[in-house]
Amino acid sequence: MLNQEIINFANLLADTASEISKKYYRIANGEIAKEDDSPVTIADREIEEKIRELIFKKYPTHGIIGEEYGNHQEHQDYTWIIDPIDGTSSFIVGRPIFGNLISLTFKQNVILGIINQPINNERWLGIEGQGSWFNGNRIKTRNCQKIDDAVLSSSSPYFFKKENKIIFEEICKYTKYQKIGGVVYGGDCYAYGCLASGFVDLIIEPELKIYDFASHIPIIKNACGVITDWSGNDLKLESNTKLIASATPKLHDEVLKLIEKIKIE
Repeated sequence: MLNQEIINFANLLADTASEISKKYYRIANGEIAKEDDSPVTIADREIEEKIRELIFKKYPTHGIIGEEYGNHQEHQDYTWIIDPIDGTSSFIVGRPIFGNLISLTFKQNVILGIINQPINNERWLGIEGQGSWFNGNRIKTRNCQKIDDAVLSSSSPYFFKKENKIIFEEICKYTKYQKIGGVVYGGDCYAYGCLASGFVDLIIEPELKIYDFASHIPIIKNACGVITDWSGNDLKLESNTKLIASATPKLHDEVLKLIEKIKIE
């Protein structure tokens, strides 16, 4: 199902994304707005074009789901999921906390995930049933058991609307540092790498697309963390997903119970 050849190829894709990202970092990058008003740059498009080209050549029977150029035979047993630059806004303003996201699924299960930060030369790799690594070293989430000891991260408070906003604001009140703001915002995929490495304990997001989170599943799970939807279900490979990632099962259960309690109240 997953051999060293495929693992090496996934790292080659990440190396390719690094090279192109660095080429356009902190220079004019042709930023335009997409239909949903999210930004896209020359780098986003060029990275995905090159990754797709390499996949077509090496594994022509594999499927592809990409943020910029759509789906190609996505119902194949093996399907690659690509977000060429996650955190494009950070990339545009010169902050090195964006990442290249690459994952591989087998029959709808994510078996390999990469978060690649090209500017800092940082790479997280998760392989289903084997483990998670940061730059080649095994990693594990922090042993955080209680929400009042948890460092919480989220992309932006503006993504939470209506009842989701109420739930999120209530959860924030229980977490570490709540008296001084309580949440580390703006990390995008980088926050998930920090969770897998034991520095962030909890991530809550209201609506993510498939290419925003697929790579995180094996990285978090195989670093002993937990990642589910807001009801505690395993994540389905579909967009508009409400996501929670936690350092430990006990912390995760506490957060899920708090969400249910807040809904009732």
